[in-house]
Amino acid sequence: MMKASALLSLLGYSLVATFASNTARSEVLVDFGVNSTRVDADIATYPSIVTTTTSGYHVGAGVRRALEHGSFGARLELEDIDSNLLIAVRALDYKHAFTEKLSVGGFIGAARLDLATPAYGYWLGGALEYDFSAHWAVSFDLRIGDKLARDNLLPSDPQGGRPDNFYDLHGFSLYLSHRF
Repeated sequence: MMKASALLSLLGYSLVATFASNTARSEVLVDFGVNSTRVDADIATYPSIVTTTTSGYHVGAGVRRALEHGSFGARLELEDIDSNLLIAVRALDYKHAFTEKLSVGGFIGAARLDLATPAYGYWLGGALEYDFSAHWAVSFDLRIGDKLARDNLLPSDPQGGRPDNFYDLHGFSLYLSHRF
């Protein structure tokens, strides 16, 4: 697991690279597509992990600043996960351009899964993006929601055992992005 100081250093270096570039320009983007996600639920009193696989919509909006060899930005994503709303923030979203049209990147942030009481945790993954026109791209992301924790506060929640339930999300999304 990455230490907080290492994460802050990475953020600092990324911000310096963003603002130090002479060729940088900012853009707004919107995404729409689909996701497929496996949910591993570790419920406090259950003897084993409950696994479900689901698919649903993916929408997002973000900003990024183009650099000489890629881009750096942030994004808000909404997804349907097993009929529950997932709200995820890509706080650090970096893409490195290999060619004028093809880039690969990674992101880290936080996620909230809207259950009876919300579950919060880390959101991270990698992305492959192909720009097929000046304003449109298709992207394929592999992503993980790591140990989204939900407190057992309701009378209908499992009683006994530990006070939290944990949800691990593993999946992919395929979507179109439009840049403004």
